[in-house]
Amino acid sequence: MAYHVHFKDSDKAYLDALPLSSEAKEKIYNFVRYAIAEVGDAFRNDPANRQGPGCFHRDLILWDRWGDGQYHRIDFIVDDQHALQGVLIIVYVEHQ
Repeated sequence: MAYHVHFKDSDKAYLDALPLSSEAKEKIYNFVRYAIAEVGDAFRNDPANRQGPGCFHRDLILWDRWGDGQYHRIDFIVDDQHALQGVLIIVYVEHQ
């Protein structure tokens, strides 16, 4: 099942302002479309992937070969309390 992933405007602005190339930012949004929106129930429900009640986490390690040539980590915390309705909500994003 593909979920609709909701972002707060502030989280979109945060991602758009990251010091990454446009190609790397496109990879981040592809990660959201495929690794979060297409996440399986087994992954979501695995205790190792849970981040407190009602949330799971996904992490992206990205090499920005088009920009600074460095590795970057983007952490996502996703609220899945509305998964039965087909909606996941990104509640936290952090770049490291």
